[in-house]
Amino acid sequence: MVVQESGLSVDVADQKIREIYRVVEANQEQLTSFGFSRGFLGISVFNYLYSVHAEKQQYVDRAREAFFQACDMIDGDLTKSYPQDFAELGLVAQYLVEADVLDLDLSVFLEDIDTILLQKMRYELRQKHIGGFVNGALGYGLYFLQRARYDQARMGLIIAELVDGILASAIQSDKGCYWQSKLKPSTVTTYLSFPHGSAAILLFLAKVVEMGLYPATRLQRTISDAVRFLEAHRVLNDYYQFIDIVESPHKSRLALCYGDMGIGYMLIRIGTVFANETWALNGLTLLKACTARRQESNTGVQDASVLFGATGLALLFDRVGQLTGEISMHETANFWYTEVLRYGYSSSGYAGFRAAYNQWHLHTNLAFSEGIIGIGCGLIKALNPNKLNFDDLIWLY
Repeated sequence: MVVQESGLSVDVADQKIREIYRVVEANQEQLTSFGFSRGFLGISVFNYLYSVHAEKQQYVDRAREAFFQACDMIDGDLTKSYPQDFAELGLVAQYLVEADVLDLDLSVFLEDIDTILLQKMRYELRQKHIGGFVNGALGYGLYFLQRARYDQARMGLIIAELVDGILASAIQSDKGCYWQSKLKPSTVTTYLSFPHGSAAILLFLAKVVEMGLYPATRLQRTISDAVRFLEAHRVLNDYYQFIDIVESPHKSRLALCYGDMGIGYMLIRIGTVFANETWALNGLTLLKACTARRQESNTGVQDASVLFGATGLALLFDRVGQLTGEISMHETANFWYTEVLRYGYSSSGYAGFRAAYNQWHLHTNLAFSEGIIGIGCGLIKALNPNKLNFDDLIWLY
C-alpha cells in the first residue's frame, strides 16, 4: 500500500475516487440544476479532473459532453438562481477553455449572458446591495472578474463600475466601514466572513487590484476602514476569533464557508496586494491558530464536504501553504485530506458520504458544494498536487 507523507493512503483514496465516479454517473439524474455548486456543471469539472487523475482522454470527452448537457438544461431549470448559477456557468466555461476541454470563443458564447448579468448587477448596485460571492452585485462581479482575463478592455469598465458602487455603498461608523447584507430581505445584517460579508468584498477588491483593473490608491482608505471594523469585532474565545454576523453573535465553525478561515485568507491576500505586512501577518497568525482546531468540539466539522467540511478545509489550507510556504499549512491540509476518508463510511448518502446539512434537497449528497462531486475533486487534488487546481471555482482568488 502506497502512503503519502501525510498518512493519506494513495490506494484507498484512489479506490474512493473511482467509487465516487461510478456513483456520480449512476445518479446524475438527481442533478436537475445546470449550475456548478449544486448542479450538472459539477459533473463536467469532475470528469475533467478525473481525466487528469486517470490519464485517459475518454473522461475529457465526457467533461465536454456534460458541459453542453448542462447548457441544454438552462431553459428547463425551474430553480435556476441569479447570480450564482449563471456566474458559475461563466467561471466553469473559462476554466474548461483554459484546460483545453472546450474550444469556444467565450466572447461569442457568453455574449447574451454578459448582457443579462450586467443589467442585473446594475440593479443590485442601485439597491446598494453589494452582497457576497453568491448574491448581490458582487455575485455578478465574480463573473465579470473572470471574463476580464479574456476581455480586459470591456470587462475592466464593468469592474470599475462595480468597485465604484462598492465604495459608494460602504457605511461609515466610529469602528470603521462595513456593508449591510440583504441576503434576508426582512432582516438587516452585517456579515463579516465568507461568503456573504466583508471578507468576500475585500478579497474581491484585492484581486481587482492584482489584475490591474482599479488603482490601489483609490481603495486604500476603504480597505483600511473595513479591516478596522473587522478587528473591532474580534472576540475573546479559546478557539475562534471572529463571529459571522455582527447582529447575531454565535459560535463560529471552522470551514471554507463562514468562520475564521475566510477572514484569515483574505487578510493574507490584501496584505500581499496592498503591501501591508501587518495585515498579512495577522492573517497568517489567525490561520495558524486554526491549524490547532482538529476536533469536532472546536471546529463544528461534521462531514467531508467542500462548503462546510473536511474537503474545503484541506483545499484552503493547501492554498495558503502554496502562497506562504508555511509547513504548518501544508501539514494541516494533509491532515484534513486524510480526514476526508474518515467520513466515508455512512450507511446513507452516496459512496459512503452523507452531508451534515440540507438533506431536504435531492442534490445535496451528490453536488459539488456539499456532496461527493466536491469530495472527489478534493481527493483528486490531494493525489495530484502539482497537476491541477480549481481555486478560482471555490473563491480562493
